[in-house]
Amino acid sequence: MSVKEMDKKSVPRGTLDYCSTNGILAASCMDNKVVTLLSSDAGIEPKSSVQRYDRKNKDKKEVTCPDVIKKYNRRIGGIDKSDMLTHLYNTPMKARRWYIKLFGYAIDLCVCNAWVLCKRDCESLGNRSMPLKQFRLDISHFMRCTKDLGSRATRKSRSLSLQVDLPKRGQRTCVPSASERQDTTVHHMPHFVTMRQTCKFCSKKGDIHRSR
Repeated sequence: MSVKEMDKKSVPRGTLDYCSTNGILAASCMDNKVVTLLSSDAGIEPKSSVQRYDRKNKDKKEVTCPDVIKKYNRRIGGIDKSDMLTHLYNTPMKARRWYIKLFGYAIDLCVCNAWVLCKRDCESLGNRSMPLKQFRLDISHFMRCTKDLGSRATRKSRSLSLQVDLPKRGQRTCVPSASERQDTTVHHMPHFVTMRQTCKFCSKKGDIHRSR
């Protein structure tokens, strides 16, 4: 049934309509309003009954509740919290193609999940966790200052050949943080070069320091 057909006054509360294919369930249930759910985990069975308040009779009556709605109500707090975190600092992505927005939402969801894991680890270690905004800014700063991450090199391949991408002449770079300068996984270690170039870390305004 469509939403307009199910939202009619003649449709009693507890009316359920669903269809499934390839392990994906689409279900619509009539409560105060039409509730539509899409799930690949839960199904309709086993059905249960819940107590719902009836405004006309001013009394509670039993309404049939499918298993997918029962599981949704059990975990609704985590779903609402996830939606809240992803919409706090969402990626501003405007596009005519609808799947581009889904791509941006997937990135925001991965960042929020990573922040939740980082916060849990900090609490277990007794350290103070950073806020979500600073966590996203650190990721953005790291991606802007890193040219090409590529695949993680092993210790053997790193010792055999190490390619260093030198910045072009006049190219503006960011001053690396202390954690980035000490991180060996991104090849942020000193290397000897033939041409002397400006050191962004040592140079200041009016005092340019060049080094090999």
